[in-house]
Amino acid sequence: MNYSGRLTHPYEYEISNIEYLQHLLNKTPESIYQPLESTLFTLVETEEQLEEICNRLEAAQEIAIDLEHHDYRSYQGITCLAQISTRQEDFIIDALALRHAMHQLNQSFTDPNIVKVLHGAQMGVLWLQRDFGVYIVNLFDTFHASNVSDFG
Repeated sequence: MNYSGRLTHPYEYEISNIEYLQHLLNKTPESIYQPLESTLFTLVETEEQLEEICNRLEAAQEIAIDLEHHDYRSYQGITCLAQISTRQEDFIIDALALRHAMHQLNQSFTDPNIVKVLHGAQMGVLWLQRDFGVYIVNLFDTFHASNVSDFG
């Protein structure tokens, strides 16, 4: 809480004072993804693997994130899978097995110099915060970008 008694976001300062890097504002040529056969893939099931990919994510300029959530016979539900990609590799994280360690993603997810790309991020942001205590700073939501640009 701040001095006015209002609850604040733990990264309110970082979000409110973000300075976007110039390369994010420049028009660049389209960068096509690599074929599936030549893209590195890691299934992350151990805490050691999660620590290793967290180090790799911290070196990226942008990361794409997608979450899978299960709420069958549950009011609240639970995030059970995280899919994260850099330009070079893809990771599938077993969020059920690593629930106790997922907070490690917070380091790269709150780094304002790394763009986090999600599609329809509203629920994903909520699930990350609720289930793992992970927040996002510097988010690009392709759903809203497509709406603003009238891209079908």
